[in-house]
Amino acid sequence: MESRTMSPGPQAVLDELRRAALATYGEERSAEARLQTALGAAATAVWRVSEESLEPLGNEPLPTHG
Repeated sequence: MESRTMSPGPQAVLDELRRAALATYGEERSAEARLQTALGAAATAVWRVSEESLEPLGNEPLPTHG
């Protein structure tokens, strides 16, 4: 399994995803390169989304009802 250097946040997400894959698919399947690539992409995506601000950018209009 190839291990690239990641910052601690995405690495923690990747570690959790790998544990879940191991529990779900077993040792042999969870070690497959395609699955590891998908887990790495998912960890990066989850981390990036979690870092996004929940506040609106600029003067966004408030939602109106009706």
